[in-house]
Amino acid sequence: MNISNAISSIIMSLGLYNVNLPFKEPIENVIQNILKINTIKTYSQFVPWIKEDTRELRYLKQLDKKNNIYQLPDTLTTTPIMYVSDVSIPLYTNRGIYGDINPIYGVNRSAQGVINSQAYMMLVGQMRSEPTFEYLGNNKIKLYGYPRVPLTFKVACEHDENGESIPPSCYDSFMQLAILDVRIFLYNNLKLYDNIATAHGNIVLKTEDHQSAESERNALLEDWRAIFHIDNVDWLTFM
Repeated sequence: MNISNAISSIIMSLGLYNVNLPFKEPIENVIQNILKINTIKTYSQFVPWIKEDTRELRYLKQLDKKNNIYQLPDTLTTTPIMYVSDVSIPLYTNRGIYGDINPIYGVNRSAQGVINSQAYMMLVGQMRSEPTFEYLGNNKIKLYGYPRVPLTFKVACEHDENGESIPPSCYDSFMQLAILDVRIFLYNNLKLYDNIATAHGNIVLKTEDHQSAESERNALLEDWRAIFHIDNVDWLTFM
């Protein structure tokens, strides 16, 4: 998503062009900070940035050998990790480790997938029980029962501060939250001002129009919480 286009759209929607607002920075910078500090972090909770990486355990930094605690690959930690959704065991095939066959997953997949995974790993004598994991925070993960084969780590992260990691298909839902965040900021910071000077004279901002923004935001997030568990990155765009 192009964050500059989003900022321009917000300015147009709220009628902020040519208004000399009492801020030290240009309104574009103010809105960019609002999106970076509030909107993107909140939005990531509902539509996280999903990242995957496959590594052999021997190439991961082992933080605690006795307890099988590892540091996740650097490629997954460029933004804060909220949770680890899966650690899977790719299937070895006669076309290489990945081949063109769907991977067999050790956790968080169908019962048949787990059975197949167990049968395969027991066949090669590297697994005694179904593997599982525990995310410890701070990019650390504890592995239980995984064989020393390449593993695929799948994590849910916050989006980049520049918004580029947010899919374009999520633009409309992101803008719903962004406009409310900006309206809350405007109300909290402008409610003490009566007149704003501009090149065309004084303008009286109707800050009361933004008074309901916080309650509207709370209602929006409640609606999202009711369906955020749906496993579809683009679910918000269908609201």
